[in-house]
Amino acid sequence: MRRRAFLAAAVPTGMASAAWAQSSALPHIGYLSGRSLATDRALLEAFLEGLKASGYVDGRNVVMDVRWADGHYDRVPALAVDLLKSNPSVLVTVGATAVTVAAKAVTSTVPIVFTIGVDPMTLGLVSDLARPTTNMTGMTLLSTSLEAKRLELLRDLVPAAKSVAFLVNPAMPNVAEQIRDAQKAATALGLKLQVVKAQEDAEIDPAFAALADDIDGLAVAIDGFLIGRRDRIVAHAAARRLPAIYPSREFTDAGGLASYAARWADVYRGAGTYAGRILTGARPADLPVQEPTNYELVINMKTARTLGLAIPPSILARTDETIE
Repeated sequence: MRRRAFLAAAVPTGMASAAWAQSSALPHIGYLSGRSLATDRALLEAFLEGLKASGYVDGRNVVMDVRWADGHYDRVPALAVDLLKSNPSVLVTVGATAVTVAAKAVTSTVPIVFTIGVDPMTLGLVSDLARPTTNMTGMTLLSTSLEAKRLELLRDLVPAAKSVAFLVNPAMPNVAEQIRDAQKAATALGLKLQVVKAQEDAEIDPAFAALADDIDGLAVAIDGFLIGRRDRIVAHAAARRLPAIYPSREFTDAGGLASYAARWADVYRGAGTYAGRILTGARPADLPVQEPTNYELVINMKTARTLGLAIPPSILARTDETIE
């Protein structure tokens, strides 16, 4: 989405007009998301809150230039190149690991603030979390390292489970790590794991059709494309009566059984704060990559009742929020 369309959707008309007129005189932030405005409006608002906390307001003293890939990672490199044409003061990459990887490939000089679900050191994005020493810094959700925890929670929710499915996007740069961690965790829990894949809309239905008859539960890997298709995924799980654990609370808000993840709004708010600090002169190399401090377990009790699941008291005692 181009800036004019974004402003029309996100801010009052007067501010949009003023911002557009002043855009050549104000610093620019390029904001590139692997997801969509439909799925990420609240997270974008959290980013803007963090930016404001650092003294910057879109349309007043900074201009946002926003692009959405809508889960189509093949579009990301071209979108990144397009954003760089406006000579942004800061490039923000969110919504998928592939977005940050693509940004690294197209610039080594423009400051980049990322949110990413993996340890950025494993992908060579930074050399050290405490002192990145590159043009990149930001927030790591460590979501992929939670695959084992999510499988454990799924087993606790469905103690009789013997076989579970793991839905991944094969286009994710770290998909092999996701599968490896999930398989290791499943083996330790005595679970048989069936990996199914979808990276395009047309592949979601076949992925569920391929599930073995003895599948007792579902885990979904962290991925912007899959999050953007959460309604379809949750509907498939409901049709199969599969208890499922998800990598973001957006799934439970959409009717999914349970989710365990960092508080994403806090992460995006932190990215906004970092973008503002860079605009005031800070160097990415001097800003440590931050890790989440809060994680939340959310359970949709209505879905649990529909599935005939009695949530164990030990799980309820650890739950941060229930949806009725």
